[in-house]
Amino acid sequence: MNKWKVDQSKSIVEFSVPHMMVSTVRGTFDNFSGELQGNIADLTRSTIHFKVAVLSIHTNNKERDQHLCSADFFNVQTFPHMTFSSRSIYLHEDGVYRMTGDLTIKQTMKNALFYITPLEVDMFGASYLVEGEVNRKEFGLAWNRAIEAGGVMVGENIDIKMIIAVSKAEVNSSITI
Repeated sequence: MNKWKVDQSKSIVEFSVPHMMVSTVRGTFDNFSGELQGNIADLTRSTIHFKVAVLSIHTNNKERDQHLCSADFFNVQTFPHMTFSSRSIYLHEDGVYRMTGDLTIKQTMKNALFYITPLEVDMFGASYLVEGEVNRKEFGLAWNRAIEAGGVMVGENIDIKMIIAVSKAEVNSSITI
């Protein structure tokens, strides 16, 4: 079975969440790794593993990033990583794959659904658009505050959008973050 590693220099992990009922906060995670085992041209026979270093969060606001890393949200001192392992991938429609798997945040594992759109595939590697949505409260990220005008400060659903590039993994290579 072929092994392909995520090329962090050509990939991006982004998220967005409603903020104060009128705006959206966008951010990235800058430190991540992953591996695809199988056929990059036919993901239905592949498995995917992905790991994100939570401390690498970046929202263009240092105080917010520190708050997100605190015990109110991710608690990076105790839970420094988020992980995902695919369980099934099948061709959904129009060349888009539907992937389900185990997403673990703060030791809470839940089933997550992502859609994968191949962007480019050749003999050297591939790139994919990966999109999904998770409810942060299901993973213990429950902090919130009511705002005077009504509503809450942080929305529940987090949109995830990634561009993931993979290249052939070297024999006996290991991926750590």
